[in-house]
Amino acid sequence: MSRVFISHSHIDKGLHDALKIGLLNIGHEVVSVDSVSMGSNLSKELNYLLHSADAVVAIITENSLTSKHVLNEIVVAQAQMDAVGESLFLPLVVGENIEIPDFLLNRFVETVPNLIDTQLNKVVSNIHRAIERNNAVRAEETKRKKEQVAKLEVSKTEFIREAEEKLNKKENSLRFSANIWYGVGYMALIFGVFGAFFLINESLGKNLDTTAIAILSVKGFIGVGLLVASSKYAFTLGKSYMNESLKNSDRLHAISFGKFYLQAYGDVVSPEDVKDVFQHWNLNNDSSFKELVSSSFDPKLLESAVSIASILSKNEKKNAKKT
Repeated sequence: MSRVFISHSHIDKGLHDALKIGLLNIGHEVVSVDSVSMGSNLSKELNYLLHSADAVVAIITENSLTSKHVLNEIVVAQAQMDAVGESLFLPLVVGENIEIPDFLLNRFVETVPNLIDTQLNKVVSNIHRAIERNNAVRAEETKRKKEQVAKLEVSKTEFIREAEEKLNKKENSLRFSANIWYGVGYMALIFGVFGAFFLINESLGKNLDTTAIAILSVKGFIGVGLLVASSKYAFTLGKSYMNESLKNSDRLHAISFGKFYLQAYGDVVSPEDVKDVFQHWNLNNDSSFKELVSSSFDPKLLESAVSIASILSKNEKKNAKKT
């Protein structure tokens, strides 16, 4: 039914044997230091037996209180129960006028004068009930954890699927927009080059006065400047869309890592682990569009055109005075 480790002094082997027989009779497996094979690593074997036991019964007598081995087993058993909370630690004081040690004052201690007949049956019955109760609690806790894991499995699968679908759609949309704006930028550059050649060709072979040169220069500056500004604006927007697309790609990568983590360690993953894995995938909320300001692509054509016209007008007046 359950494995019970009996910690005892070698002097109290008779008490150990009586308790062992009583527990064996009702189906429990009993282990102790007597179960260690000759030549084995005593410390390692004892640790294994203590950690694999469902309950540790420590027989406390005047003899065991002076035994370093028994005290060590008690310390390990208490530490294990406090850390894991699965194994039972059951101190059993056998004898009269035995003072309960300080390290057991916060534990419920069974006290009997001896392990004969009715006293033995009482102790065995109490140990059995304690083990059954602990097993029931552990079974309920295991059931609750399984239900929680099943619920978590459904929730995380749905969350991951929805997040991946939305991010994939958004990434494709952003990448498409980036390519569109890049295309607009290239077209604006091409039109700017053709415009410049057209204006140069228009001025060749013609005897233009200062006013005509000024008009042609302002027209060319504004036309080509607008195309260059449009190209820069389009490339800037394309870059922003592409950066947002790359961010979504990184988020998808983070979610994929989370999915791998859950698949690899799904049996032992807790809600806190899921939170730790997924809580950082979308922390970088800074948008590339925040960096777009009008001064970065405003060519200030009007001011430049006025400046050019003013310079040409001054030159024309100077030439008129000289003539």
